[in-house]
Amino acid sequence: MPMNRREMVMATTGAALVAAAAAVPLMSGEDGGTAAAAPGDTAAGQYTERYLGRTIRVAGEAAGGGVYIDDQPLHLMKFADDAYLSSMCHYAMAPTPLDAARRAVEELRGAALLPSAHGTHVTHL
Repeated sequence: MPMNRREMVMATTGAALVAAAAAVPLMSGEDGGTAAAAPGDTAAGQYTERYLGRTIRVAGEAAGGGVYIDDQPLHLMKFADDAYLSSMCHYAMAPTPLDAARRAVEELRGAALLPSAHGTHVTHL
């Protein structure tokens, strides 16, 4: 039984809405729930989250500063325009230290973060 014009328009519109709804997380940069925030100690200026199976900790000035992936320090450089660059992903600027740590976790692809060869430099945020 052939579809009339009204049924065809309704079917096409429905399919377009479903496709648009599925594309929203991809276009907004969300990762479909792979980042789950763990209870962080925000009172002490520290934030902790699990991302792709790794623990990311961003410590503020009150907690000594620094960004850690599985309790290993991640070397970050802060630029004047409030952009951050990590030693793991040094070709793309990140708007926040947390975003830089997430990019570093993606670049690690499950490997362990090794200590930086730059000595004992600690970046205070």
